[in-house]
Amino acid sequence: LKAKGLNVGTSLVEDDFVDTAKAVMEKADNLGKAILLPSDIVVADAFSADANTQIVAADAIPDGWMGLDNGPKSTAEQKEFLSDCKTVIMNGPLGVFELEPFSKGTFGIVNM
Repeated sequence: LKAKGLNVGTSLVEDDFVDTAKAVMEKADNLGKAILLPSDIVVADAFSADANTQIVAADAIPDGWMGLDNGPKSTAEQKEFLSDCKTVIMNGPLGVFELEPFSKGTFGIVNM
């Protein structure tokens, strides 16, 4: 999302890889391939299971808040997108699955 120029609030971002993400998105675009990014995100005002949370559009993460999971719309879109795949390789969870309020995106996809 940051590579697309969107505000990510205080979300964890590996800034060293933003240019890499831009290059991957450009290459995918040139090849006519889709990269599915979340359309909505569960954000929190702290990295804590009892933090204040809200669901916002991916392009509307408030300053001072961090994205910690996919929103329900994103999870449904990803399930649809992946529904006819025979193999899916994931590089880690979609959310902070160790904290219940931020585990629904990961388990929503894993338990398809």
